[in-house]
Amino acid sequence: TTCRGETRVVREFKMNVKVPAGVEDGTRIRYSGEGESGRFGGPRGDLYVVLTVKPHDFFERDGHDLHCVVPISFPQAALGDEIEIPGLDGEVSVRIPEVTQSGKEFHVRGKGVPHLNESGRGDLIVQVLVQTPKKLSRTQRELVRQLQESMAVENKPASRNMLSKMRDLFN
Repeated sequence: TTCRGETRVVREFKMNVKVPAGVEDGTRIRYSGEGESGRFGGPRGDLYVVLTVKPHDFFERDGHDLHCVVPISFPQAALGDEIEIPGLDGEVSVRIPEVTQSGKEFHVRGKGVPHLNESGRGDLIVQVLVQTPKKLSRTQRELVRQLQESMAVENKPASRNMLSKMRDLFN
């Protein structure tokens, strides 16, 4: 009487599914014979799991590449440094060369998202943004003044093309 002659009843069940590395939004995984029971004793159908990839706090995905923006200080940009940033498999070391400009991108090969059902991985693309301090001590202010006196920058308007590049950089 509970099946009303169809030889099947509605019930919920839990199933563990294995999600391979490198899947993208909308990827469908098919599990044969794990779907709804057939009518009147027929074979079970297939279960399709459609995946949604949750956004990450630090990385932005573009295909198999991962992008991130990392703030660095002016001394790190001017003198060079080696920074550690989080990666998918642990810390990743990125070398910042001397006189690095704000917005410069560094590619770390093979540290992105694994290729689905293939070997290899995408890249980790790190964009650095030079941060200006919000407060300076008297000593720091004096050192920056000395630096300013030793450097000459021509303050002329940039071309429209350069302005649009800068706008794209900060949007």
